[in-house]
Amino acid sequence: MQSFLMLIYVLVGFVTEIGGSSLKPVLTGPSKAYLRSQVQFHCEVPGWASPLTFELRKDSGDLVRAEHNIKVTFRLQVTEGSEGEYHCRVTGGQTSNSIQFHVVTPVSGASLSSDPDPPILYEGQKLALRCLAKKGTHLSFTWDHDQREVSASSDLYRLSGDALAVDAASERHAGTYSCTAQNMMEVNPRFSSSQNLRVTVKKYISTLKLSFAVSSTGSSLMANISCRLARGSPPVTFSLLVNGLEVDVKRVDSLEFWSVRPVSVGLNMGLAQCKAQAETRQLLSDPVPLHVVPVGGAVRVMVKYLYDVDAVTSEARLTCFPDRGTFPTFSWSLNRSSLPPEGDAHVEMQNGQILFLTDISSGYYRCRARDSFNDSSVWVESEDIFIQKTDLSATPMEVIALVFCGFLLTVIVVATCFLFWSTKRRNNSCKQCINHEIRSDAMPRMNFPADVSLNPQTVEMKTFIMNFAD
Repeated sequence: MQSFLMLIYVLVGFVTEIGGSSLKPVLTGPSKAYLRSQVQFHCEVPGWASPLTFELRKDSGDLVRAEHNIKVTFRLQVTEGSEGEYHCRVTGGQTSNSIQFHVVTPVSGASLSSDPDPPILYEGQKLALRCLAKKGTHLSFTWDHDQREVSASSDLYRLSGDALAVDAASERHAGTYSCTAQNMMEVNPRFSSSQNLRVTVKKYISTLKLSFAVSSTGSSLMANISCRLARGSPPVTFSLLVNGLEVDVKRVDSLEFWSVRPVSVGLNMGLAQCKAQAETRQLLSDPVPLHVVPVGGAVRVMVKYLYDVDAVTSEARLTCFPDRGTFPTFSWSLNRSSLPPEGDAHVEMQNGQILFLTDISSGYYRCRARDSFNDSSVWVESEDIFIQKTDLSATPMEVIALVFCGFLLTVIVVATCFLFWSTKRRNNSCKQCINHEIRSDAMPRMNFPADVSLNPQTVEMKTFIMNFAD
């Protein structure tokens, strides 16, 4: 009888514990898994050692599977419909915690798209790249520019999700880009990389300049005209205009264009201009007269000395200027002996127009010039210029005399001004005294001494003095 009562007590305690709060199951399992993979969810009541019936349910309570054991493992094949919120429950008991489960589609087929398309743009324009995947969910993206990873947003790029943006493109943004899409999985992440996409950033054309040189072809003279851009991106369409009329057109994959025109010495062939066209921009150069003036007139030499720290002449620069001549060539001589273009103590620059003396040899220097395109033209020579080393630290007598004369002139000017000011002041004082005396003589009640007579001659003299003072 006592044993039966004990059994009843145990059974009542068992039922009570099953329905009590101590039988709360715990669900464990993954939060993400690849499509068509297999996953396991585990459910148990911690500390309970007797078999129980566990139910795996999804979302609003749909039964997925039920197992009877002390702790159970639910094995599932992941399909597209597997995504949702899972929990387990003891039959007739409490519900476990929930696990939000995501189905991950493996990534594949990554590619790049661009705006503009194709990715060819000019400086300052916007660029937008997107990393697209044919398949794949729960993705993260990485970017490479010229095989270097773009780690984060910066002044050069803005990264957001699957997009890379550039607000104002420059030369630094040109190059090859690629992206990699990756499933955000801690275990066995999948990758897919795109092909390289080349981005071209063009420079606007700027600073168009026309110049020309001449060459002789026997009996005729030809002008080799150059149209050159300081910067830009080819191809460029160049046009040569003479007096506003288009005479030559060419599209080139460079920033320079050449054209040949016949010219005559001394004859103005008109105004030449270059025009450059590159998609969105057109430039026109300054006009240049196609006028070949022969060298002639007088030839002058300008000298500039350079001094060292001890005020001793160390170098000199001689520049040759003919009165006229479009394409002169130059030659220098020292003491009537020709100087080579380069030497141990001198060098010629700017086609020989400048003679730079690095070590001055005292003597008489002379420059001569003639037409560079005509070897039989006559040389036009300058006068001899005497060049020598000087020492500014030793003051010559001429400088001392000049300084003394300047000082003496200053003293004379100051003294003259002072005498003029003193004389003017004295005259003003005398005038005031005479005016006072005349006013005194004109007063009717003045008493004069008995021996002083106010005759007409006296009044006339005082009037004369007053007028002189005025």
